[in-house]
Amino acid sequence: MDREDLENWDESRYLELNSYFRVRIQILLDTDPHLKQLMQQQQSLQLSDLIDQLSDEDQELWREFLQLDSIKLHIDMRNHLEGKGTPYNPRDGFTGPDDDDEDRPPVW
Repeated sequence: MDREDLENWDESRYLELNSYFRVRIQILLDTDPHLKQLMQQQQSLQLSDLIDQLSDEDQELWREFLQLDSIKLHIDMRNHLEGKGTPYNPRDGFTGPDDDDEDRPPVW
């Protein structure tokens, strides 16, 4: 990842988009007839099924979110390898039980 990409990290925007898509995806699952039919037929959905049902504007926001998520993963991995931040564990990822901040929305 380029240094310039890492400098584009915007945690508040990442958290905003994360919260937005938590709600947006739940609304889609609750209301979209096509997705409901897929769930009944397949008993599971692929992420691409959900994203395909988003508006063009939401799909653009999704791409922005994925770019920020990629930067976050790179930063978390670098910090882990350098012994900084919260170490990775399979259950919680790069977050731990001490990272629960009531003022901060949960991330996926």
